[in-house]
Amino acid sequence: MKGLVILLLLTSSLWAQDTASVKVIARSLPNKVILRWAVDQPLAWKNANELGFWIERATISRNGEAVVPIERKQLVTQPLRPKPLEEWEALALQDQNVAILAQALYGDTFEVSPPGNQMGAVYAINDELEQRFTIALVAAEQNYEASKLAGWAIEDPSVIAGEKYVYSVSVAFPQQSNITINNGTVYASPDMHEALPKPIGLAGVFTDKKVTLSWNFNLLQHVYSNYQIERSRDNISFEPLNGIPIFNAQQPKEGSEISMFYMDSIPNNANFYYRVIGKTAFGETGPSSDTVHGKAEETLGFVPRIYQKELPTDNKVILRWEFKEEGNRLIDKFQLRKANNNKGPFSTVLDNIPITAREITYEGLDRVNYFTIVAMGKNKVESESYSSLVQPVDSLPPTTPIGLKGTIDTTGVVKLSWSKNLEEDLGGYRIYRSYNPQTEFSEVTQTTFKHENYTDTVSIANLNKKTYYKILAEDQRFNRSKFSEVLVIDKPDIIPPSSPILDNYEVTTDGIRIYWIPSGSPDVSSHIVYRKTGGEQNIQWEKLFESKSLQDSTFHDSTLQGPNVFSYTVVARDSVGLESIPAKPISVIWTGKAVKDEDIKFSGTVNRELRFINLTWKVKDFHVLEYRLFKGKEDKGLRLYKTLNGTSKEYNDVDLEINSNYTYGLQMVLPGNRTTFIKKINLKY
Repeated sequence: MKGLVILLLLTSSLWAQDTASVKVIARSLPNKVILRWAVDQPLAWKNANELGFWIERATISRNGEAVVPIERKQLVTQPLRPKPLEEWEALALQDQNVAILAQALYGDTFEVSPPGNQMGAVYAINDELEQRFTIALVAAEQNYEASKLAGWAIEDPSVIAGEKYVYSVSVAFPQQSNITINNGTVYASPDMHEALPKPIGLAGVFTDKKVTLSWNFNLLQHVYSNYQIERSRDNISFEPLNGIPIFNAQQPKEGSEISMFYMDSIPNNANFYYRVIGKTAFGETGPSSDTVHGKAEETLGFVPRIYQKELPTDNKVILRWEFKEEGNRLIDKFQLRKANNNKGPFSTVLDNIPITAREITYEGLDRVNYFTIVAMGKNKVESESYSSLVQPVDSLPPTTPIGLKGTIDTTGVVKLSWSKNLEEDLGGYRIYRSYNPQTEFSEVTQTTFKHENYTDTVSIANLNKKTYYKILAEDQRFNRSKFSEVLVIDKPDIIPPSSPILDNYEVTTDGIRIYWIPSGSPDVSSHIVYRKTGGEQNIQWEKLFESKSLQDSTFHDSTLQGPNVFSYTVVARDSVGLESIPAKPISVIWTGKAVKDEDIKFSGTVNRELRFINLTWKVKDFHVLEYRLFKGKEDKGLRLYKTLNGTSKEYNDVDLEINSNYTYGLQMVLPGNRTTFIKKINLKY
């Protein structure tokens, strides 16, 4: 349960709220629910203590089903107020927090001396009411029974498993009141019971005659309000150390890791065991943490210091150090330790150096050497000097970097990586870039880069299709290797090709032919012709033709079915699928295909026995709306004789005279009300 005082009430920003509120928390147990609350502003707190509190329980669900209407129950018959002062005496003699809380509620004046350094941060308040308010809530936080005496806590033993409740704590205002304090509510149920966790992260640092304990505070700050530390000599019988509960008196910043610290004075060379136990704001004590143990040991108190390095040859160093003569009686020897970097690990290269020695010679230097002098105490305690760097004269450059590779995305972000050089004195790398391998490369790092991967950014929207990189290695003496092999990275194509131009068209008897000027972009792979039928804006374009030959610049559309307005455009597409802006469309009116004589087959058969002439016809690939049949006798001209629908294929003429010559003519009516020529035949009856 998060501390009401530390996390909710001890900030001036809360005191400055426009409307005060009751803040309430709950602890669900298998057989009861425990409540605690507090008012979050000093003046409202004082008024609420005088008026008292009502506590209402609302049952909102039972065995997983909503309770309708909600069952409400008052848990007190009279508003809860602070108990009379005489009822505080027995508990106040046992715990000074109870006495402080009673003084804050009933004292005529309130001048309090902080009971310990931990409380000091919360006592620095000048105003008496705010001081009473703050210290009262701090004290109540440390003793749950004191909260009950103050009328700020209650237990509800009438809970039932399977039921869920919402508790509401409100100030018992009279009917006429100009004070506003918002109610506080909390959700609880015996089914929500969780066992208390044990504190974690306990660690101990044992030094000379003392140990410093620390553990994670903010991870369980919502559970425990204070802690008790216990100590043991045998890991069996533990005794409490701190008479005053340990708690954090500051509001932790969000996301910050806060540890609690406690220092205990102990004799040297004796084992001690420690554990911590958390206590909740409801007076519950949780399980103890894991134990830590150790023993304090006397420190040497004298530290060697390397003050001079001399390099008589490239392979030898003479080291000189300081160490107070009075420290000789406390040590057995010196050791010389060496590592390849300042962080170690250091290994002993010379042992059993006499306690009176202040100079040592070492042969067998590497390119980079870090040395320390260690004084070995008689009590097995070590005192180590700061490390000192020794580098012989070095003119040998690192090896050439290998394994350079990279990728680039469509935003221009380049990611480079390469294999790590193995030189011990490696300082890092320098990276160079160019857009033309024939020109000088420019450095992009400017300073030594210490990792084996690098992110660069280049412009995609320029005419350079490739980017070139090379790197070199540099040691700590600024010796540089040769350049690596040049890495070539192809930049992604994000620039669409230029648009082609529709520059002419031709209307033919079979369709429409269009002409265009191809796109001038060098990476064009095809041109695509689109057509739209009709003059409406919402009509979709349809793909007609795609030319893979860059020499193509014309297309004949012979798929037209009838007269209409046809619009055309052309799009260029490059090798990666990017398309140009469509060419400016052209619109062409096509009146339909021209009907030729061979497109119409028209014939007749004379049947004198049944006295009729059978006329038949067949038309090639035309949509005919109707047929017009003409008739003429002897030398008289043709006249319209019959009009037939466009699906007709024959006609029987019975209006005949014997020994007469007849001429018949057939004409088609096509879409757009176009008419064809008249196809004629002559028959003798």
